[in-house]
Amino acid sequence: MSRILGFCVLVTLAGPVLHVLHAQDRPLVWDFPEVWRVGGLSAPEWALFTRRDDMAFDGNGNLYVVDGEADHIVKVDAEGRLVMTIGRPGEGPGEFKSLYKVLVWPDGEIAANDGGRDVFHLFDADGNFQRMVRWRAVTGTMSLDFNSARVMRPGPRPGIIYAQGIQRSLTQMYSALAESIGAESGEQADERTIEALSLAGDLVTSETLLEAWRPPRTETPAAVELGNTESMYNTLNEAPYFEPELRWDVLAGGTIAYADSSTYRVRIVRDATILNTFTRPIAPQPVTPAIETKVRESMLRALDEDDEEPVSEAARASGIDLAAIDREIEAAARKGIEDMTFYPEISVIAEIRGTADGFVWVGRQDALNEDDDGLIDVFDPEGNYRGTFPTGGLGMPDAFGPDGLVAYWELDEMDVPSIVVYRLPTSLRR
Repeated sequence: MSRILGFCVLVTLAGPVLHVLHAQDRPLVWDFPEVWRVGGLSAPEWALFTRRDDMAFDGNGNLYVVDGEADHIVKVDAEGRLVMTIGRPGEGPGEFKSLYKVLVWPDGEIAANDGGRDVFHLFDADGNFQRMVRWRAVTGTMSLDFNSARVMRPGPRPGIIYAQGIQRSLTQMYSALAESIGAESGEQADERTIEALSLAGDLVTSETLLEAWRPPRTETPAAVELGNTESMYNTLNEAPYFEPELRWDVLAGGTIAYADSSTYRVRIVRDATILNTFTRPIAPQPVTPAIETKVRESMLRALDEDDEEPVSEAARASGIDLAAIDREIEAAARKGIEDMTFYPEISVIAEIRGTADGFVWVGRQDALNEDDDGLIDVFDPEGNYRGTFPTGGLGMPDAFGPDGLVAYWELDEMDVPSIVVYRLPTSLRR
């Protein structure tokens, strides 16, 4: 069994599921003209990507791509030509130790989230380094709170970032670990909260923008016991399976589109005021005993398959009894699967994304078939339903840009990534 650092088990439920458009769905067609593509085995050196990292457009159609292997940002113009690379590996100003994410404003200003140094690097529209902003007073190493992993979006102006809080169970774990080593551990926003982060000073400051609905929990979780594998597993997996998550994105002007329950309801909010609500008459799927059984059986199969992975030479040479650790983790995981609880219904909405001109794309999930992208509904800025993309197409774009540009990572037959940029039809943009 491989090392499960977060005690997380990837579940793919067996059996194909046929997606059928509901009677009230208005079909859209995956027929976007290609604008440019780059990558693959024959790509120029700057585009020899080895993995699908973060990317974002500016207001002029330039695409900024994180190359995590090279620890720099590649800027590509609207024709697919290299403009420049931004940053490089290192410990100096504008140098990255572990580049996670790039946040780009319409004017081309950049905030690069460096998890290895626990800072944001700020660059101007010409790619010139401006300054660093620390998450905390002491930095230079990855922090226990792991802020780099937070879901973030550019705010209404450069230097303002909207960010979702850290999963509460992870915060509990970090706090316990910090206490055990005598480190500081302050209060943090949890995963039901969206904050506005300001990069105006030397340290990140924050204020709460939105507190989402919190699904009720029947039990108060026990305090985590470090070193107790079962306690740590239970802490990290305290939420009922299928519990609705907070889905959100930022629209023009700092407006937030979000869903926080299992129903089909997307609220459009700015300055704590609900401006609109997008709904469709699609009900959540009830969780039946048969579904619960299917989930448990699939998770147990995943554990058994994981157990068959060979131990690497480096692991053997470490001198640590990794086999004993694996047995503890597996035992805790099996007991956790047996004792797991379920939310009573499966959320309709899986993802929300906003386009540069105010359209909202809502990904509908099929939680019983995680290999499928699900259907995607499109609403215009006024909240009018425009139609639904079927499964089997391009799926949710990795980045939305101006003038209907959308970018995707695509893999060839050898799993080598390329970036492909398409343009949406005029009916789906202003």
